Amino acid sequence: MLINSWVRARQLGVAALLAVGAMTIVQTTALAGPSTQLAQASYNEATINNFVTAARQIAELRKSYEPRLQAAESKEAAQKLVDEARGLMLVAIKGVGFTQKEYAEIARTAQADPTLRARVEALITAP
Repeated sequence: MLINSWVRARQLGVAALLAVGAMTIVQTTALAGPSTQLAQASYNEATINNFVTAARQIAELRKSYEPRLQAAESKEAAQKLVDEARGLMLVAIKGVGFTQKEYAEIARTAQADPTLRARVEALITAP
């Protein structure tokens, strides 16, 4: 029972570290809260496609790093992996021509705007 509790706590800790690492990228500028300018933003198809490309790459990174994080021997090793994944996520964002701030703004806008969210979700789930 004690071992199961430790394993579960470790899994939750790894999941939290992974979530923090990924969400730090998306929510870096979210602390200021949504602006009315963002709510009125309109993105062309190329911008949305680039956002989806980066989002897919980030999802793949999360998927590949999760088992490695779960196998990490220490909190420090897990943090090192989170930092590494975060760096690769930034590379994915910059690779499609966005800054971290631009990516975060689009993510926030998509979260607040049901129409944009539906467009993004449709592209993400498309083959």
